Amino acid sequence: MGRISAPLMLPTTSHSDNLNLKKFLQDDFEANDLRSQLAALFPYDSKTKIPKRIWQTWRDPVNSPKFPEASLHHVEEWKKRAAEIVGEEYDYFFISDDEIMPLLKQLYGTVPYVIQAFMSMPEPILKADFFRYLILYAKGGIYSDIDTYPLKPFNEWFFLSPAGLKDYMNKKIGYGPAGNQNGQGSTFEPGLVIGIEADPDRSDWADHYARRIQFCQWTFQSKPGHPILRELIVNITATTLHSTDKLISDIKLPLHTIEKSHQVDYNVNYRHKKMHSLDFDVEAKKTSENTDGTDVMNWTGPGIFSDIIFEYFDNLLRTNDNIALYNDNLLEEDPKTGAKNNVESTTHKFYKQISTSIISATPKLHWSFFSLIQHPVIVDDVVILPITCFSPGIDHMGSRNDDDPMAFVKHLFEGSWKSPGQEVLGG
Repeated sequence: MGRISAPLMLPTTSHSDNLNLKKFLQDDFEANDLRSQLAALFPYDSKTKIPKRIWQTWRDPVNSPKFPEASLHHVEEWKKRAAEIVGEEYDYFFISDDEIMPLLKQLYGTVPYVIQAFMSMPEPILKADFFRYLILYAKGGIYSDIDTYPLKPFNEWFFLSPAGLKDYMNKKIGYGPAGNQNGQGSTFEPGLVIGIEADPDRSDWADHYARRIQFCQWTFQSKPGHPILRELIVNITATTLHSTDKLISDIKLPLHTIEKSHQVDYNVNYRHKKMHSLDFDVEAKKTSENTDGTDVMNWTGPGIFSDIIFEYFDNLLRTNDNIALYNDNLLEEDPKTGAKNNVESTTHKFYKQISTSIISATPKLHWSFFSLIQHPVIVDDVVILPITCFSPGIDHMGSRNDDDPMAFVKHLFEGSWKSPGQEVLGG
């Protein structure tokens, strides 16, 4: 690797209305800008399919006596599913902690600030979250935690192909003041597939959850180079370099530079409920002693994961006039059965909020666009699945049983990555 001579600009992800994030590399490139470096390293090809790869990781190898016995069966189930369909096999990769750094240096060696951020994270759970985004951004495929297992063969995962999704593309949504954009038809290839983790349709939701709609990141699928993962990596790298007490690197790097007008964007202590707390110094740099579950949620976990996705969706609508939106959950009749929908138990309940936000001069997708969904929602090349798909059998928030046709992955919520006392809190 050549000597790094110029400081790196860490762009904010919260103030990007002047950029088209979907077409970023086509429009702008700056050699010392982290977003530019990542976009150039793994360019996004929207025409390819999600690679047939499965990624899992844990501290110790599967054959180690320290590997959690309860997860051995789950890992074997992923391996079995990977090989069960002749001609449609998936490559299975299990990466232990000792293998992570050599792999990341191989993939991201030309973007050393990403490596520095990973090495400087004060808690293992932060690194576990960050790794899943980094590996799918570089290589693509399916990531899933080791406390999960697949419930159906991969050829039944209908949402991984255009043909499987066409039955859910009946309600096309216009956006912006004209509301007449002409988005893609049913031939697009899914680029990112995510599921609903939390959808608390209750007045006291903020007392128990970090976000009104939260997307899960214990299982998700992506093509290499997807812009959402790029923005997530930019955010996590910038947050780590600005928030962490001690930066670690095995090469000498110039100091990074930040946009001073948006410094709080990089400080994890200023995110959500914590910024209003009087219990600690919001300017304190993060260490293993003062990093808690709320920090994890907003630094690398499902909180920031969900925030970046919503910000990207809003950017899509504001900077493009041909984004396809499909949401059959807004239909008055079920597209599968023809039965009349109960408005109070479907997304149609929020129709006014959704329509008001989507047809404004600065259109955005209100969280309610994804609430109470029972059918997949499509935003450009991103597929958002109902809560049952990756969280069946949890007995609340509309989740149905494990044997439901829409149940694909079982998550056992074992929290293997948490340090003692490290609970992930709402915030």
